[in-house]
Amino acid sequence: MHYADALVSPRARLGRCCAALVAVLAMCVIARQADADTRAAWITHAEAPANGRVTLHFRRDFTLSVRPVHAAIRVTADNRFILYVNGTRVGAGPARGDLAHWRYERFDIAALLVPGANRITATVWNWDQAAPMAQMTARTGFYVEAEAPALSMLDSGADWRVRIDKGYSVKSPLGRLIRMGWYYAAGPEEEIDATQGDWSWDDPKADAATWQTAVAVLKPNEPVPWHLISDPLPQMRFQPADPGRVVRSDLPAGDFPGKALAIPAHKSVRILLDRGIVSAAYPKLVLSGGAGSTVKLTYAEALYDEHNAKGDRAAVDDRHIIGIEDQFIPDGGEFRSFAPLWWRAWRYLEIDVETGDQPLTLDGLQVNETGYPFVQRARFKSSDPELDRIWDVGWHTLQVDAHETFMDTAYWEQLQYVGDARVEAMISFAVAGDPRLAEQAIDALIDSRTPEGITQSRYPSRSPQAIPTFSLIFIGMVHDFWMYNPDVGVVRRSLPVVRSTLDWFHGYLQPDGLLREVPGWSFVDWIKAEDRSYPSYDANRETCVTSLIYLGALDEAAALEDAAGERTRGKTDRSSAEGLRKAVYGKCWDEGRGLIADSPTKTVFSQDANALAVLYDAVPKTEQANVLAKAWPQGTSAPDGLLPASFYFGFYGARAYERAGLADRYLGFLQPWRALLKQNFTTWPELREPTRSDSHAWSGHPTADLLSIVAGIAPASPGFGTVRIAPHLGVLSSLDVATPHPRGLIEARYVQSADRLKAALRLPPGLHGIFVWKDRTIVLHPGMNEIEVPR
Repeated sequence: MHYADALVSPRARLGRCCAALVAVLAMCVIARQADADTRAAWITHAEAPANGRVTLHFRRDFTLSVRPVHAAIRVTADNRFILYVNGTRVGAGPARGDLAHWRYERFDIAALLVPGANRITATVWNWDQAAPMAQMTARTGFYVEAEAPALSMLDSGADWRVRIDKGYSVKSPLGRLIRMGWYYAAGPEEEIDATQGDWSWDDPKADAATWQTAVAVLKPNEPVPWHLISDPLPQMRFQPADPGRVVRSDLPAGDFPGKALAIPAHKSVRILLDRGIVSAAYPKLVLSGGAGSTVKLTYAEALYDEHNAKGDRAAVDDRHIIGIEDQFIPDGGEFRSFAPLWWRAWRYLEIDVETGDQPLTLDGLQVNETGYPFVQRARFKSSDPELDRIWDVGWHTLQVDAHETFMDTAYWEQLQYVGDARVEAMISFAVAGDPRLAEQAIDALIDSRTPEGITQSRYPSRSPQAIPTFSLIFIGMVHDFWMYNPDVGVVRRSLPVVRSTLDWFHGYLQPDGLLREVPGWSFVDWIKAEDRSYPSYDANRETCVTSLIYLGALDEAAALEDAAGERTRGKTDRSSAEGLRKAVYGKCWDEGRGLIADSPTKTVFSQDANALAVLYDAVPKTEQANVLAKAWPQGTSAPDGLLPASFYFGFYGARAYERAGLADRYLGFLQPWRALLKQNFTTWPELREPTRSDSHAWSGHPTADLLSIVAGIAPASPGFGTVRIAPHLGVLSSLDVATPHPRGLIEARYVQSADRLKAALRLPPGLHGIFVWKDRTIVLHPGMNEIEVPR
């Protein structure tokens, strides 16, 4: 029986089954209609496995009398494709989704077409169960449809030709990494055997006779498993970047990778390159000769010492590399390109060459960085260079982890978890003012809803995972979106999931008003303390921590319901929140310690529980400052006797500081991030040492908070309809910032002397707000506002 079946009556379960069946039938009808209405067909190779690992090259030759002004085509594949027109890379995709929401990419290829002969080519691959966990699949296939009937010759069908590339293979590194205690879900290691590879598929002079006619993926009248929708996101970045510098080599490296490097026969050579920063990119190693050799690329965020610890991220001399590996087997040909199909994340790249009887030349290394094409519109420049660096590193971490979805880590998992995505969305609002990736995340999580009514913890994902507490965090994510963006449509389509989530949790309320343990994994934070589990429960399996997260979700849901005009439901949520607030204080407050305990037994105390208690007013206003002084005296560095919060949970700790009126202490809150800079981190890690991941954007919330707390710029009403600017500059003598708004850019310049604060605040047209300083409130108008107040 599924974990919530005990709460659902047989009639309700039957109703849900019927509803699910109706939904499936509706999808089939839609799929059949879509198939009937289109000219194009899903195509494949006659010998390609439907559900196996395969790499295909497709080709369509055609002739044009004139170049069209527009030539829009829709392209998708299962699993993925890279598209070229007349030898030029156009783009890749499709953006990840599930079968009910399978994206197609839209390209206008007119500028790449010429009068006369033209060619469209594509590489398509399916890695089946070796694919990244976030990759869904039905079966191998490729689909192209021209939007204009005049270009229908481009539609995928029997006029397309296809070849299997037998040189590509993949293997999973999971077993090797799990043995080292690391969880991995980001996809396979790739191997290219040049002796078996297809090196002429993109050659315009290649003989077409070696290609086969593409065949239909589906049988006549077979339902289409992919329900196609347009990808609302732009293409991911594909930008040339510095490949790095050689920091260690077994032979003189010369000017490699800028110039070629010759490796003699019968040599074993390792060359280590440092890019200086962790990044997500496509590597391409060009080489010549070397028949009988093997070339391995190993990627790592940091190097390891003899105890497999990382330490200083810039240290090289006594360190070794451990990580994901790709392998190339040369065939002796000239200027062969060893280019994995999927991107990698790394700072350090080791090239390991074993030559045979023939020497090998490394002709060069090219790197193209990738990720969601955010445009940085914000700025942060203060009198504290270290603070500026914290801001920059957080922004860079998001750029590494944001792609077609938000990702928890670009290196290890590449999964869109609710907890991570909420933080990442806030950074994207504050720095780029681009809500599209956040909207994608919300919609994906709506699509993940289980029959019981809660979201999955991560989506898209082939492997379902239930973290019910993340379903509550999802409500907070929707609330954040509502505050920063004027699009209320996102809120309206989220409300059914918001309501079903709260209803599900309501079934686990105990008579005393607290939540008992819910089914699934009630993850709150990564806390390591001997063998104690987290969160803690009493003998009745009641928990204060999960109850507090539920309390926050009720408050946030009430505001969303009011905004949607559903005031009756909002009133109900608010009433439930007030009852839960009283229950938490009555059962979990420890008078002697002046803190909220993790469970009614009052034996375990944590930073997490007390941050949530302050943030959601589960302790009286008069106690909140004292609670934080005891539980959060300096960021996530916990005092003795309290379980420490992770960098991630500092997101909630910072908001608790604001709630308690202690935002002036926020700069001291950042001490753990200052310590990370001294270890030469270029992206923020998942956890304190020892940490698996060095690129976890959930630790990057200071980038958003330096703008909203220190510079003090935040929405004063939903949709960022008005602004409240309440700076908390601490010891800073100057600060120059900007942050995007739907109407333009909000800019603020502060100068502090011993006794005065001067502020120059510029609001975009149509935006009004207030400036708050100590006990003063000043009305702000569009344009420049110059203010001088006593410090």
